[in-house]
Amino acid sequence: QRMTRASALLRAPSLVRAGVRQLSGNSMVHVNPAIRTAQDQMWYRFHNAWPVQVPMNMQMPGTPRADEGVTAAEPQSQITTLSNGVRVVTESSWGLGASMAIFYGIGSRFETAATHGSSHFLQQLAYKASEEKSHYMMTRSIEKLGGHVAAGAGRDCIMFAGECLKSNAAGLFELMAESALHPRLEDLDMDQARMLVMQDYQAHTHNGAAAIQDWLHSVAYQGQTLGAPVMCSPEMAETMTGDVIQKFLSSNLSPGRVIVAAVGVDHAEMVESAEKAFGDLSGNVPEAEAAQYYGGDVRVPGEHGQVHVAIGLQGAACDDKELLALAALQSMLGGGDQFSAGGPGKGLTSRIFKNVLSSPQVLTANSINVSYKDSGLFGIQGTCDAVHAEATVSLLVRELAGLRQGFTEEEVTRAKNMTRSSLFLNLETKGIVCEDLGRQVLFYGKRQSGKELADKIQALTADDLSAAVEKILSSPPSVAAYGEVHYVPSYQDIVAGLK
Repeated sequence: QRMTRASALLRAPSLVRAGVRQLSGNSMVHVNPAIRTAQDQMWYRFHNAWPVQVPMNMQMPGTPRADEGVTAAEPQSQITTLSNGVRVVTESSWGLGASMAIFYGIGSRFETAATHGSSHFLQQLAYKASEEKSHYMMTRSIEKLGGHVAAGAGRDCIMFAGECLKSNAAGLFELMAESALHPRLEDLDMDQARMLVMQDYQAHTHNGAAAIQDWLHSVAYQGQTLGAPVMCSPEMAETMTGDVIQKFLSSNLSPGRVIVAAVGVDHAEMVESAEKAFGDLSGNVPEAEAAQYYGGDVRVPGEHGQVHVAIGLQGAACDDKELLALAALQSMLGGGDQFSAGGPGKGLTSRIFKNVLSSPQVLTANSINVSYKDSGLFGIQGTCDAVHAEATVSLLVRELAGLRQGFTEEEVTRAKNMTRSSLFLNLETKGIVCEDLGRQVLFYGKRQSGKELADKIQALTADDLSAAVEKILSSPPSVAAYGEVHYVPSYQDIVAGLK
């Protein structure tokens, strides 16, 4: 009966052409404007909703045929340097969305004792009040554009990011630049930021896996440059003022340390927006102090019950030839928890899973690989109950030292495939591509595509990985322990185990 009624409706050309259909009685309802054929009309008549659930073997009503599609163009990257030295990098992208970011090539490594915590405060001041807008007006302006914004501070850069529709990109970027260049630094603004900074600090100290990374950097670089903590200390947070923030910016920010990155925005339009926002920025600052790796040992008492231990070695800087080999080694080592949220089988082939997490005494274990412009850290960290610290550290040390024993062809192939897969998976997200654009230009001065990097990873050999291992294991280890540290083996025992 339904087919009979539908057929009768489809035979009424006046109704189809008029774009309406008749329900019970004499009421008329307009149909979806995408419906162009009698078959489309029939689907809409049956389902009374749009979009309809069409079987996989039938073309979706109102859409072009699959064989009418056009192969997506290869993303194209462009870099332009403004007259004052600010660099603009963009990459083309399909879709209606745009992702943008402003990078300041400054961070906690540029802070002094007098300006410690400035980067952390700038993160919390972002997208609040500016010199031109109140916090409310800034928020409402972003909301009206459908924008999503975020800010983050690290050891080597501060990032102001935003995403919106392409049609609103220029307007959102103007707000991003206003927030980055002219945050309001009055007492009320500083008090609000102070509260957020203190909350960050408290949350950080209760996250042992994150806190141990800070302590590892601190001992590896003896508290200088990359060893300077990202989190503002409570003592400094209590006394932080707008004048300190301004001093930090004026002493370290210059046009050459500003990168504007965008994905999905026309390059000429992005250059125009960057010129409008940063064209008047000027100033010269001294070169950053080079990071010096030292190594050493630090034990920080914390909550009783568990202990977090990290063992680090000097890794690769961003432009070192061992950079990709260490990335493959990190994939080979892997890591995770005793309980895998991914279900049975997740990560079973990684060395840490097979050799470390197979012990019930180890709660978590993960490989570490971070790179900066002039240095890096590679190693392994783990968490366990304090009474099992000696056994856990022994497993961690054995795993690092065991890298000297070489690798099977299967291991090398799997590690390269995992690294390439992770690379391409991340580059599926516009926000990550945008961050990658900015960081590459900031640290390399150029952009390498995902395909270029994947080809270099594919070319790695077991000898390349072994050479990287020998280089990192020749450096003095950095050991950090946080929590109930009494049961952690001595630094001398760890050094001996790595030889």
